[in-house]
Amino acid sequence: MSQYLILLAIIPLACFQLTKICNTRYRWMLCGISVGLVIAPVSFGLLQFAYMPVIGELLGLIGLIANLTHGTIGYFCLVGSGIIAPDALITSSGLVMINLINAVLFSYCYGMIGYAIDRRQEEESVETEHVRVFSNSITRPRP
Repeated sequence: MSQYLILLAIIPLACFQLTKICNTRYRWMLCGISVGLVIAPVSFGLLQFAYMPVIGELLGLIGLIANLTHGTIGYFCLVGSGIIAPDALITSSGLVMINLINAVLFSYCYGMIGYAIDRRQEEESVETEHVRVFSNSITRPRP
């Protein structure tokens, strides 16, 4: 059943397409937030494909690497705050809490990265606009 977590990857793809259609100003920030919201459950879903031969093993390896980086942060936050005991078995409700903490943390991180990309693209577009205006004023003859 946890293999269906991979379907959460549709959310960032849909967000990317919607921001492309609507021409939003902070396109990459919104896409970063949507990726951050689903990266931990999607990596766990990819990890569940490891039992399938050939392609599943490759997906499982990608899921393992992603889950090691994205899955442990929320766990250590909850253990450090005392909500989950370090030696306790993680139940499904504990996994939900871990994924919620991961969603908050990684949506903030990836949203800030996307915001930086948006700012850089905005600055580059302003610079190219200044170059265009300057080059047009040089080539136009004065009356």
